[in-house]
Amino acid sequence: MNGYEETRRLWSITFVPLADAAGVVSGGMALCRDITEQRRAEELLRASQHQLAVAQRIAEVGSWDWDLATDELAMSDELCRIFGLAPGSKVAMGPVVELLIHPADLERVKGELARMRSDPAPFRFEHRIVRTDGTVRTVMARGEGVVGEDGQVERFIGTEQDITERRRADAERRRLLHRVYEAQEGQDRRLAADLHDGHVQSLAAIGFKLEQARLRLGASGSPEVDELLWQVTKDLSAEVTSLRRTIGRLRPLVLVEDGLEAALREEAKSACNRAALVSCEVTSELDGRLDPVVETALFRVAQQALANVVDHAGATHALVAIECSARGVTLRVSDDGRGFDPDHVQVLADIAHFGLIAMRERVEALGGRFLVITAPGEGTVVEAKLPLTDPIVRWEP
Repeated sequence: MNGYEETRRLWSITFVPLADAAGVVSGGMALCRDITEQRRAEELLRASQHQLAVAQRIAEVGSWDWDLATDELAMSDELCRIFGLAPGSKVAMGPVVELLIHPADLERVKGELARMRSDPAPFRFEHRIVRTDGTVRTVMARGEGVVGEDGQVERFIGTEQDITERRRADAERRRLLHRVYEAQEGQDRRLAADLHDGHVQSLAAIGFKLEQARLRLGASGSPEVDELLWQVTKDLSAEVTSLRRTIGRLRPLVLVEDGLEAALREEAKSACNRAALVSCEVTSELDGRLDPVVETALFRVAQQALANVVDHAGATHALVAIECSARGVTLRVSDDGRGFDPDHVQVLADIAHFGLIAMRERVEALGGRFLVITAPGEGTVVEAKLPLTDPIVRWEP
């Protein structure tokens, strides 16, 4: 009904009949209550819920609320859709985990749930689900606990975001990068072969002819000509040595023939000599050879990192370490040099020739993780972790 002074207000009217002593209704009263603000609040709540549902659908993010005492799991409509359940489904956490979590991730997820019962700290982890229609999706779970007055965890609230397409795009990007680096390595090998079989041999032959000319002139030639021929021969020999070093960088034979550890020791020795380091040690837990693709990637990262030490670090000591585990291999190149601001260098990487972007992309192309720890005046640590599995599989900490 309309209000007395304001025509746009809503009222709730309750009629109460009044009976006399004989039970006959002889009158009544009406209770009127202004419900305008209540209706506005309800409409705002409905609009907010609708906006939240639309936002969740667009972002492919579903929300949930887990009551630890009852094990009841309240899920948003979008989360039900992600899991392949009917909207408004009432489920318990235990059964839904057994039903929907991918078998390969089930124990890990159960471990997380067990931890959450006593630890309300925010969490974030990926896992796979098997929808009720049988399709496999990858989701990112996030959430945190709610603690009661007694200090105990009462419930958890969180979200699950469907990141399947993002992961597929990441995998395709890594696959393409992997092919790019394979093609680059093949091109480098062909270029190295061409330089060795063509230019190096030709320069060596020219050097031999110059030496023969100098010897034939002997005492009959002027000292100036002899000195000039000798200097040209020396310069030519130096260029051949430099060219051979370039060929070695393009196609490190020691890596192919003797493996990663031997190649790293040779590269460390070269860096030590070029930068006049006090020491450049190599420590290794390798027991045998790795996959050639993994060996090449780690060697290239170490090669670039040591080049940075030589050209930029101003260090006195460097260390190249290889650590192995059942899940992967870690390369770590550290120095006690001047360090740098990584944010600044990331922006100017191509100009400063640090090659951080190239190293990161090479590692991530194989599903690995790349990390640089440094600060001005505090030295630098370059770390690359690669899984010993399918290169499309991501490295997880």
